Formats: sequence, structure tokens, C-alpha cells
Amino acid sequence: MANSENAKYRENPNPRMSANQLSEYLIASPARRQTILRNARYAPTFLVIRYQAAKTALGRYLSDDVRNQRILAEALVKLEAVDGDDHSAFKKNDAELCIEAIESFYSISKNKEILGLTFRPVQNRLPNLLMEGVEISINPDLVAYKQKKSGQSVGGVIFQTSKAVAAANWRADHSRNVSTLLWLLAEQHMAELGEIDRRLCITIDVFGKAITPAPSNYKRKLNDFEAACSEISALWDRISAPPGFEAP
Repeated sequence: MANSENAKYRENPNPRMSANQLSEYLIASPARRQTILRNARYAPTFLVIRYQAAKTALGRYLSDDVRNQRILAEALVKLEAVDGDDHSAFKKNDAELCIEAIESFYSISKNKEILGLTFRPVQNRLPNLLMEGVEISINPDLVAYKQKKSGQSVGGVIFQTSKAVAAANWRADHSRNVSTLLWLLAEQHMAELGEIDRRLCITIDVFGKAITPAPSNYKRKLNDFEAACSEISALWDRISAPPGFEAP
């Protein structure tokens, strides 16, 4: 690991991927895969975190049992007020993006995939998945519940807030991959909350205006993830460092 306090990158010596990185890796071109691998092994020490206010508002709205639209309206009012000289350019831009995200979410807030479900905040950070030597970090935004005669079904929710990709097919494939990883996480670490239901493991693509549950072709998806992780493990030690990386 780089020893400078001002290092641009933090090296992960062992194979490690976020759910988003691994989901994109499955559908990426060879050149893009190289970039994903490099960013995974040599992670930037400064990451720009956007949309947090929007995700918080969406989480509060879905966790409210009556789904009061005032929650979203009040969040918009606060974000619209971020416009004075005392706010940085980044905060202003992030507020504008959060406003777009919340307004986009309105069109899918009543979709059948989330009607009849109960949502609650995640109380504790869940352990990472381990697959073919790769540690996979997945951080659900919410826990999803559904009451049935046989008991309580459980799943997880992740908000996707990327605007960068316009291709609907890419967004759909990526969401299915993320939802599958959510399902795997739920199976391993959420069973004490109820019976795991893949249909409750969903990705909410805010700008794509789509709600995607984990697909039913579980075995094929799992095979794809295992093959990708096996490849990542084999390539990890050969990933070249980016310019500016300070070796220990």
C-alpha cells in the first residue's frame, strides 16, 4: 500500500470488486474490463460521492408505510435552496442532480413491483460475498419485506443513480446483474429476517425508470459470475499500476 498521506490510489492486494464493478465487468468490452480491473485494484483515495441526499429521500419515502409524497416534496424544497454563495459549486451541482433523480423517481414510485411491499433501512453493514477468491462488496439501500400466509419474505434494494449510460439494453443487463448479486447476498446473510425471495431482490434504476428483480435464470447467472471471478483472480497480480501510484 502506498505510504504517502497524499497518495492518489489505495492498492487492494487481494481480488476485490464492488457489486457495480463486477456487474459491469460481465457485460463490458475487453478494453473496459482492463479499466475496471485497474480501478478495482488501485482504487482512487478520493471518491466523489453524489446523490446521497436523493437516496436518503427515496429511502425515507419507501420506508414510510403510507408512502407520503410530502417526504419527496420536502426534500426537493431543501435541495432547491442550495443556491447561495455559501455553497460550493460541487454542492450546487449535486443538489441539481439529486433534484433530477427525485423527479425521475416520481414516474416509477407507484409501479407494481414495489406496491404491497414494506421497506426498512438496513440496520447493519452486511458481510461481503466471496466468490472464486474475489471479495464482493454489496451495500443494499433498503430491506424489502412481503407478508404471506406462510410467513415473511425478504429481499434487498439498491438504488442505481447513474446518468452516464443511455443504452436501455445495457442498463437492463447491469440491473439484472446487480439484483442477482443482491439475491446471493440475501441468501447468505439475510435468512434470519425471513424467507428469501428473489423477486424482492431489486434494483431501482432511477434515471432508467425501471425496477428490476433478480432474474429466474439463477444457475446461468451464477455460472457467469463464477467464471468472471475466476478470471479476475487469475489476472489480479498482473494488473499494472496507474500513473501516479506510489509503491510502498
